[in-house]
Amino acid sequence: MIVRFFKWDQPRNAVCLLDGIREGNKIVVEHEWGTFIAEVLIADKSLEKDELSGKVLRKATPQDLEMVINNRPKEKEMLIVAKKESRVLDIFMKVINVSMSLDGSCAVISFVADGRVDFRKLVKNLSAIFGKSIRLQQIGSRDEARMAGGYGICGRELCCKKFPGSLTSISTEMARCQFISHRGSERISGLCGRLMCCLSFEAKQYQDMLKDMPVKNEKVEVNGKKCIVIDLQVLSKKVKIKLEDGTVILVDNSEVKRKALQKT
Repeated sequence: MIVRFFKWDQPRNAVCLLDGIREGNKIVVEHEWGTFIAEVLIADKSLEKDELSGKVLRKATPQDLEMVINNRPKEKEMLIVAKKESRVLDIFMKVINVSMSLDGSCAVISFVADGRVDFRKLVKNLSAIFGKSIRLQQIGSRDEARMAGGYGICGRELCCKKFPGSLTSISTEMARCQFISHRGSERISGLCGRLMCCLSFEAKQYQDMLKDMPVKNEKVEVNGKKCIVIDLQVLSKKVKIKLEDGTVILVDNSEVKRKALQKT
């Protein structure tokens, strides 16, 4: 089954031999770092090419959920201390969250940083202070946004928060094929500062529609006349061209003949 252990985490596979586990259930999973509460995202499927991250022990009981609540004050305390210690050690990182295992023996601390950081001294100090196993996990700004939640410029809940699956890799090519890259990175970036997740929603359709269309500045022929492509209207399958005499007209893509033309 597919589960999520932490608010900032990607979906993971977990082996479950129990009956009656449904989507949305809270379960207790034996993770390699300890025993944690996880949420069931999909009960009857697994992620391809992803290793198992734990074994389901049981459906979470009221006692298990109460233990999670009881751990929260300690998690808040550890969060404050971890932030303080990182500043003392002059480590350029932003500590985001602390999640303790059910028995309190292990704490997973997530952080954001530009590039790799050496946090070995921080782990040693925190382990000595709290007397427990400390795991530091670097996450991306999109993972941080997923954990925090919020609303985008569209007025709707952030895609990374609303859709529980793995975060899709967003590329500038997705913006380029939809002809919105010229708007500037600040207008096509989300609250996380990265390219917006929604750029991937229609990218494939645009890429398919562009396959039989010319590209900007390509030399083509229309009705036997040589011209150059200056713009495309992908959804309407229209091509704006400039004739040799400087005239600019809009034609259907079906009228455009693409071929290598000799420079004159």
